[in-house]
This record gives sequence, C-alpha cells and structure tokens, in this order.
Amino acid sequence: MKIEFHGPSMCDFSKMDKNGDIEVPEGTTVKQFLKIVKLPVVWRKVFPLLVNYDKVPLDTVLHDGDVVSAFSPTGGG
Repeated sequence: MKIEFHGPSMCDFSKMDKNGDIEVPEGTTVKQFLKIVKLPVVWRKVFPLLVNYDKVPLDTVLHDGDVVSAFSPTGGG
C-alpha cells in the first residue's frame, strides 16, 4: 500500500517514489512507518504526528492512500 509522507528533511526519503508515496506492507502502524522513514525518536515525543491531518496514537494501522505528517516548529523573520 502507498502512504504519502510530509516530514522534516532529516528523514530517509529514499523509498519515496516519483509521486511522493512510500510503499509499505499491509498492517503497518504509524510507529513502524516512522522507523521506515527514520524519523528520530525525540521528534516523535515532542512534535505532533498526524494521519490524514488528525492526531492519532502510534499504534494506529495505516491504510492505502493515508497521509502521514510530522510537523515541525516554524520560524519567522
């Protein structure tokens, strides 16, 4: 199944296809997905993680076409 991912540049985007999706096995949880993209553990504890723009627990099972977002603080100037 394909998952769309929006995350910080420190993640591993090497598995992303030309459409911006990452292929994962059926039954993959948010926690497992975050390991696939190598999002640092500290990030998971500090900033909100969203699936389809809703905050969800890490044990949430992903579905084909879901959008996972790892928000970061913004800066201004």
